[in-house]
Amino acid sequence: MAQHGNNRAGNLKPPGVRVTAATCVRCDKPVVPRYRPFCSQRCSDLDLAGWLTGQYRIPTEEAPNPEAAEPSAAEDDGDAVQRS
Repeated sequence: MAQHGNNRAGNLKPPGVRVTAATCVRCDKPVVPRYRPFCSQRCSDLDLAGWLTGQYRIPTEEAPNPEAAEPSAAEDDGDAVQRS
């Protein structure tokens, strides 16, 4: 029986294990190693835009913090109109 990998600690590496996807996770075109796991800069940018705009969200059970949504007094000073 042929052995693959290092067997000193009893760990065998199976031959031919593929770690990356063969197709783009957005459009199913072949993956380009430079943009892995995407096929192009365009697909990579579209995915990043989804994260930045909140399209992708990680669910949480935390209640929203209402104080964080309100602007502070220091931020309001710049928008206030001065009256004489």
